[in-house]
Amino acid sequence: MITKPRIVIDAARVRALAANGCSQAQIAQNLGISDDTLQARKKDTPAIAEALEEGHAAAVVRVENTLFQMAVSGKCIAATIYWLKCRCPEKWNDRQQIDVTSRGAPVQIQIIDDLKD
Repeated sequence: MITKPRIVIDAARVRALAANGCSQAQIAQNLGISDDTLQARKKDTPAIAEALEEGHAAAVVRVENTLFQMAVSGKCIAATIYWLKCRCPEKWNDRQQIDVTSRGAPVQIQIIDDLKD
């Protein structure tokens, strides 16, 4: 029985590709291996799993830093609003919560439609 030689995967290259925002499928393609091979190696080689995790974490940090820079520059109002909603949801939330107490009695709500045709 002939077995295939084990493909050597460079963890540093995996980390770099992940840090540049590549998905696992894209990383496998760049390495010239199948997605299944990368998945299997991720399970049986801790260095590959760590490289993927560290690379993806680095990519997230880069995007977070970019979002922050866009938010504080004042040139992208959407980034500013998004950042505030994520970081200070108690102050920057589109939803309002109203607590109603009824001291045990049923609460009655009446909707009045004042719009006239």
